Amino acid sequence: MYSKIIGSGLLITTAFFAVADQYNMSLNYEPITMKNGAVTTQPASVVDKVWHVEKKTVTPITEGVYRIAGWGIGNVIAVQAPEGWVIVDTGDSMTVAKEQRAALEQLLNDSLDVAAVLYTHSHYVFGTQAWMGENTKVYAHEWMEKHLHADNGVSALAGNFNARAMIQFGMLHPESGPDAFPNQLGFSMDKLSGEKGYVSPDITFAHNEIETHHIAGTEVIVLPSPTDVTDSVAYYFPEKSLMVTNAINGDGGIFNLYTLRGDRYRDPIRLVEAADLLLSYDFDFHVDIHGAANTTREDAVQSIHAFRDSMQLIHDQTVRAISLGKDAQGAAEFVHMPLALRQDKEIYGQVESHIKQVYNGIMGWKGWDVYDINPLRTNEFAKKYIDSLGGVETVSEMVKSSNQKQSLDGWQWSLYLTSQILAVDANNADVKQLRADAARALGQRTSSANARGFYISEALLHEGKLSLEGHELHSFQQLGQMMGVIDEQRLKKSPIASNVEYLRYLVDTQKAQGLYAKFNLAMNDSDAAFSIVLRNGIIQVAQQTIDGVTISLSHAQWSDVLLGKTSFGQLDPSLKDFDKALIL
Repeated sequence: MYSKIIGSGLLITTAFFAVADQYNMSLNYEPITMKNGAVTTQPASVVDKVWHVEKKTVTPITEGVYRIAGWGIGNVIAVQAPEGWVIVDTGDSMTVAKEQRAALEQLLNDSLDVAAVLYTHSHYVFGTQAWMGENTKVYAHEWMEKHLHADNGVSALAGNFNARAMIQFGMLHPESGPDAFPNQLGFSMDKLSGEKGYVSPDITFAHNEIETHHIAGTEVIVLPSPTDVTDSVAYYFPEKSLMVTNAINGDGGIFNLYTLRGDRYRDPIRLVEAADLLLSYDFDFHVDIHGAANTTREDAVQSIHAFRDSMQLIHDQTVRAISLGKDAQGAAEFVHMPLALRQDKEIYGQVESHIKQVYNGIMGWKGWDVYDINPLRTNEFAKKYIDSLGGVETVSEMVKSSNQKQSLDGWQWSLYLTSQILAVDANNADVKQLRADAARALGQRTSSANARGFYISEALLHEGKLSLEGHELHSFQQLGQMMGVIDEQRLKKSPIASNVEYLRYLVDTQKAQGLYAKFNLAMNDSDAAFSIVLRNGIIQVAQQTIDGVTISLSHAQWSDVLLGKTSFGQLDPSLKDFDKALIL
């Protein structure tokens, strides 16, 4: 162990790491207490300082370039061009964007004429209206809006994605005390519920193409940069010697190759290729949407190399582990990284999670154990396992003893045992508290914001301390259902194509057996038209006419169908099978 004092006067005690064994390295810290009472680890306690977001600031990067930061983890970059200002990304909400614009105008002592807004990707696009002028143009990747609606609009995935994001980012955690989030990697509810000012792009970039645009009188080269999402791009401003990127910044920690909230597969090799493309350009200033700016060529190259090398290493060593016959867990235990790439850098995700993601992306879920091909049902396995150990009471005593060890393996074992107990005795209050104690202990000892969010949320859930809009949460599945509810307002804002496709995910296949029906849907307030067929337990949606009845509806009238206010049988008697097959 060693101790040191950081700027705040906080005494930090950190564990030295065994070079030979890095497994669960992000858990090898002694807990410390921050000013807000949060019990956490040294790397987590200094994230805001390392990322330069501890204060709300507008920082000059070079002449006519400003980094607006401190309103969360997403930076906004403002570039002064001959014909007006160019704003890259617009943050989480209108409230934040208005403050950011006011801060920049105060520094400049002048009002802004914004000629263009450029989106790097679909995550920080919700303050755009605050920057819009009469002639402002908006630019983005051609897939950006599609991905935005898939994650946040009328989508069967939106409830799950949003619920898991709330858990990971500690949105329901207290603002102070041991369970508070220690840095801005924890979000407030404004991230989801704040006023949104998204504006659709006027100009889009073709996927995987390098394009040159003249925007506001300056040249902007758009580079494919599919990092956390495939709609991500980087912007090179040659006249400013400036590169603006999304999530390609190795100084702030290891890129979150797998996020515990869940997301589509992030292939590390596409990230390596994106980094190499950046490095083929000559620039002196590098500002990423996340983390501190790099204001020399040397710093930028070093940062981008750290990013790309960590991604390549995780990929290559996972492949090596596969070649040695290891499964996903075995690979996570096997892969070793140079300490310069890993130590104190697992502040967002953790390397073991990334390795398992790469394994699954290459090999799929199956390892070498044939048991996994057809395992027992979860509750059946739990019952057999608990019975084999002597029953619920005996196993509960094991959990108490395991917690009393006050060790990582003790708390990890407690979580496993309580998972089995709660699968057969879901309302066991004593076991819930034991599980909460173990989860909180691990959450207080991880450097990973992702892991902390889930561990502390788990503890609060089982203590009955998580609630949303006045409703106490009894499970995370309940939260997902609440976040996924569609209403008239959400349907109104969503593109009609998304609303029609949503029908596919409402089929109850047990009720739909043997049912068949079809119709054409023509929107009478737009030129959109669809064919919809119920067949073999699925609903096929296409944009071509088929034989059958044609129903003409407005966007609002179709919303009434999805909300159950209008039945399919009311639209036409031949469509009654839809009412039998769907859960509305």
